[in-house]
Amino acid sequence: MNKFDFFNNYFDAVCILSKENEIIYKNNRFSTNFKDFISFDRFKKRFNFNLCFLSSDNFSNQTPIDLLLNSKENFHTFCSYQNSNGTYIYYYIYTFKYNNYKAVIFKDVTSAEDLETLNRQYSILRADFTNLRETQEQNTKLQELTQAQVLKMGIINRISLVIRETNDIQTILDCALKEINNLLGSFKTYFATKEKNYFKLRYSVSKNIQINTVLEFEEEVNTQIKNKNISVNTCLKEHLSSEEIMTKGTKRIIIPVYTKNKLLGIIVTLTRQTFNLEDNKEILQSISVQLASSIIQAGLIEQLNKKNKKLQKTLNELKETQMQLINTEKMASIGQLISGVAHEINTPLASICSNNNLINKILSSDEPVSKNQKDILKDLNSVDIEAANRISNMVKSLKRFVRLDEAEFQSADINKELDLTLKLITHETTNIKIIKNYSQLPPVLCSVNMLNQVFMNLLVNACHAIKNYTDNGIITITTLSVNNNLIVKIKDNGMGMNNETQNKIFNAGFTTKKKGQGSGLGLSISKKIIELHKGNITFSSKKDEGTEFTVSIPLNAP
Repeated sequence: MNKFDFFNNYFDAVCILSKENEIIYKNNRFSTNFKDFISFDRFKKRFNFNLCFLSSDNFSNQTPIDLLLNSKENFHTFCSYQNSNGTYIYYYIYTFKYNNYKAVIFKDVTSAEDLETLNRQYSILRADFTNLRETQEQNTKLQELTQAQVLKMGIINRISLVIRETNDIQTILDCALKEINNLLGSFKTYFATKEKNYFKLRYSVSKNIQINTVLEFEEEVNTQIKNKNISVNTCLKEHLSSEEIMTKGTKRIIIPVYTKNKLLGIIVTLTRQTFNLEDNKEILQSISVQLASSIIQAGLIEQLNKKNKKLQKTLNELKETQMQLINTEKMASIGQLISGVAHEINTPLASICSNNNLINKILSSDEPVSKNQKDILKDLNSVDIEAANRISNMVKSLKRFVRLDEAEFQSADINKELDLTLKLITHETTNIKIIKNYSQLPPVLCSVNMLNQVFMNLLVNACHAIKNYTDNGIITITTLSVNNNLIVKIKDNGMGMNNETQNKIFNAGFTTKKKGQGSGLGLSISKKIIELHKGNITFSSKKDEGTEFTVSIPLNAP
């Protein structure tokens, strides 16, 4: 039995070196671990340092085995060994002297190295897992926040859509209160307006609610409402005067609705579900702001509608007054025409009467009617027919001009209407030359009655501007169709107007005529009539050179 055999009991590989560094003993583990060992010269080349010895000058040229063999003292180091299969094994090598021998122990620390590597990997993985879990938790929270935000945005968008589609405050309240009711899982939700020292219930989305109920709350709640804060209380009574006792754990949430510093009312909702104010504060405040804006807007629109109705009523009354004024002015104009019309009728009528007397004398004579008398009767009959036609035409023209019942728009030949007006004012145009520059016009959609009144006012004014000023009076009437508009120009060579008169001619009540000869409404009403036709009336005038009025209306006025 070898004296070194006890090393066979070692779990580690052991070899014994002589003083000359020759192996004199190898235990079983050494022979197992290093089967291909022949000599240190080949053996040492398979070892490499796992730790660097920076103090060694020839470190790059020496292996761990070289240092081990050359060391005069006990030696230890960590190194790696590559076996014939190319696998790396990590060893902790240490030596100790025993009499004249040196024992070299190769402790396999590969498992420890692997364990350390695994521990390092585990630490990295655990750190990654911790970071991943934290990230996942953050993502979960972010997802929850996103879902909550989407829910809130959905509520706001639905309320906004209703507000855009209608101005009816009840419809808007119904939407807002239902959204709050669903959001908080409430069993009762309603809106109350602010009165003097209390609130009054005005609208509810819950059943069995008494509208117009007076609501009063605790002083603490009133203070929160006054400070524009949402009040959340667990209470047994809905409000101070309520007789009903609520289930334990019921929460009463009161949301004040403000516009600037004015309290419009409150939203009251009751729920038995868990309620966190911070989670719902933003959405409730947003609903409150939207509701306040819509209440103000609805109030303004209601006021505007009332004012519009009142304004429309006033406008209708004004239109009626305007039509009455137009008709009154027309009757006044007709009154001024009466003397001229009477003269135009009186002349042919006198001729008829005179002829009638002469015919009676001829017919009442006992003597037979001679050929000469027959000729006279024929001439008288011809004159009477002409006179009768003149009277008939004058009456027809006057009747057409008066036609107060024809205020509706209809198609008309403006050239003929101008001729009609000229016939009626024949007595005014005596000794005045009328020049007609008529163009071929399409039918014009208009109120013929009103336009004739405008033409008469302009033509009579032109006649008056000429009389007592010149004996060579000329009135030029021009009609045109330009860019789908009717243009009528009436020009005279009368006295013209100074600047002061030009600035006032369309003012109601202004006239340059003597008292009793003019109402001062002719041009003012003429302008209104043209505006009713969606047109305009303009003029140009120079003192002592005459005046030209231009009327322009669409051919198809609405």
